Amino acid sequence: MTPNCQSESHHGVLMNFSGYGVLITGKPGIGKSSLALELLHHDYQLIADDVVDFELDNHTNVIGRCPDLLSGLLHSRELGLISVPDLFGTDAWATQIQLDYVVHLQKNNMQSSSIMSEADLYTVCGKPFTVLNLDINNPASLHHRITTWLTKQSTNNDTETDFCKRQQHQMALQ
Repeated sequence: MTPNCQSESHHGVLMNFSGYGVLITGKPGIGKSSLALELLHHDYQLIADDVVDFELDNHTNVIGRCPDLLSGLLHSRELGLISVPDLFGTDAWATQIQLDYVVHLQKNNMQSSSIMSEADLYTVCGKPFTVLNLDINNPASLHHRITTWLTKQSTNNDTETDFCKRQQHQMALQ
């Protein structure tokens, strides 16, 4: 783990996703802003697009903010520059949120398809955050996959451990 920082900037999109601060990362052109546009249509809130400034709050929480120059703006390669408050209303944009999770978009996710997998971590201001890696070529909705994952995170759902216990019990019976 790196030492705590006063502030740092990251490339990505920061959204208020049902009260969770979710940083969307990935290579340029992968679809981060397009996903943000989709999420705005589902009544989620944009914090920052393209550049996100982070700082520690009381040496505990990592707070993400939008640089002043980009306030309330979303850039889409197909649609150009969009004023989020003008098109979606003033409630569709906020100035800051505490960072909770990271979603990383990638093409052809080559991660193991095994049921048990180690969680990836992404570090901001010396604090580790759980990462959900999503393959943009998967036909399932990115919105639905993120919503399902966040629900699992918030309910401490440990289906993999439960499955392993069932499997061990079944093997003991044979």
